[in-house]
Amino acid sequence: MIERVSWVAATTVGIAVGGFVLHFPGSFGELVSWDPVALIFGAILGFVTGVWVGLFQWAALRLPRGQGGRLLLVMGVGVGVTHALNDGAPASLGLPIVTVASGLAMTAAVARLLRERRPAVLAANFVGWTGGLLLAALTVGWMGLPWEETPVGWSTEHMVDGIVVGLIWGGLTAAVGLPASLRRSGEAARFAPEH
Repeated sequence: MIERVSWVAATTVGIAVGGFVLHFPGSFGELVSWDPVALIFGAILGFVTGVWVGLFQWAALRLPRGQGGRLLLVMGVGVGVTHALNDGAPASLGLPIVTVASGLAMTAAVARLLRERRPAVLAANFVGWTGGLLLAALTVGWMGLPWEETPVGWSTEHMVDGIVVGLIWGGLTAAVGLPASLRRSGEAARFAPEH
C-alpha cells in the first residue's frame, strides 16, 4: 500500500512541478498548421519534465539503477511526445486525437522499455494518461484558468493540468500494480547471479 501511495504522490508532485516550471502538457489549440519547431521544443521540454517525474518515482520506489534508468526513459518519452503534440499540432487535429496519440506513446514506452505485457497494466496506462489529459483540460476550463495572462497565471494552469494527470495516471497504474512489478523486477535483477 505504501509503495502505491508513494508512486501516486511522486508522480503527481513531479508532473505538477513540471507543469509549473516547463508548462506540461503544452499549449494545444493555438496553431492552424503543424509547427516543427514547436514540436521539437515541446519534445525537449517534455522529455526534461518526464525525466524529472521519473527521478521522483525512482526515489519513491527505491529502484536499482537499471530499472530506474528505464523508468526515466519511459517518462521522458511519454511526457515528451505529449508536450510535443500539444505544442506543435494544429487545433484542427482536435484534443481527443492528440490525447489518444499521447496515451499510445506512453503505453508503448511502458510496453517496450519496461517490458510490460499485462493487458490490465497497459490498459491502465492508456486510459489513465488519455483520460487524465482530457479531464485536466476540462478542469482548467471549468476553473477558468489561467486567472491572469501572466507567466505565473499560465504556470498555475499547467500545474493544475499536472496534478490532474498525475492523480489519474498515477492512481490507475498503482491500482493495477505497476509500482509493485517495478520493484519486484528491480529486486530480481539486483539479486540475479552474475555470469
